[in-house]
Amino acid sequence: MSNPDIVRELQEVRRGRGIQADDLHTRVGSHLRAASGITDTDTSAVVRRKLTLRLAELCGLLPSDLQLAARVAFSLHEEAEGQFLDRRVEWLATYFDRDPKTARRRIDQAFRLLSEHLDEGNSRDDDTSEYAPDGWYIASMRAALRMDTDPPQLTEERTIVATVDSLDEIVVALAAPKDFDRTESHDRIAAEIVYGGEIVEEHHPSGGYARFVLRLPQPLNVGQRHEYGIQFTSYSRSLMLPFYVLTSLRRCDHFTARIRFGHKHTPGTVWRVSGVPPRALDDFTPTDDLITVDRVGDVSVEFHELKPGLSYGVQWHW
Repeated sequence: MSNPDIVRELQEVRRGRGIQADDLHTRVGSHLRAASGITDTDTSAVVRRKLTLRLAELCGLLPSDLQLAARVAFSLHEEAEGQFLDRRVEWLATYFDRDPKTARRRIDQAFRLLSEHLDEGNSRDDDTSEYAPDGWYIASMRAALRMDTDPPQLTEERTIVATVDSLDEIVVALAAPKDFDRTESHDRIAAEIVYGGEIVEEHHPSGGYARFVLRLPQPLNVGQRHEYGIQFTSYSRSLMLPFYVLTSLRRCDHFTARIRFGHKHTPGTVWRVSGVPPRALDDFTPTDDLITVDRVGDVSVEFHELKPGLSYGVQWHW
């Protein structure tokens, strides 16, 4: 069943010049903002880009005639781009060889189906795995790994955006596989909140994996964002496998990582890992995308629009 609130938001976007309107950023409702990953700090150009990508993706789920109707309504169709709504409806009626009322009915039908797809996406947040609960996505993540200390210290600062109302807890996890061939250790991953919440539960299914439930300072509603910082420690540097990557099971728009090796522990070869299956890390084979360690012993990488389930970061040979 269609969601009338989402339908109204779609109708608001189609007004005037649609996606090309100068004031588009002021007319995007909370459901569309959450579904498109739009935040309060996004510029009007970023809002237009994110909404365009999301609407184009959703239109692709519709039957061909309704897909065309929706794209024309939003001014996403190349032959109807930039025209006012009445002119776009006239173009659509001519294309279908029907009257404008029929064209508008096609648009209304397309919007009802689009609202169902958007509503279904939100409802999936209630049926999730404990390892990857939904309800939010990562707008940005900044990581700093200190390999010049023993044990190494990892600080992650994340900005999340809620995709449901009343989000009051999130799950933060870290996988740190050990090199058991060298020695055995019973140390386990520990976490401490730097700012932005408190740890209320922790789970250690294995020695190299830990999951922490983080309570937020106040509940978030759809589209609201929150920033928090967390610091991890695990076991000694000699047990750590030579890579640091983010393999996110949820949407992540922006990821930066800085690793400090220092002068005493500089690797011989360092390379960038950019969207590979996690098991591809096991070969420890350098790619052509080599990274130079700077004169203070640091390397840094940056990624945008990460694909869930793939690994991004840095790998090295000592």
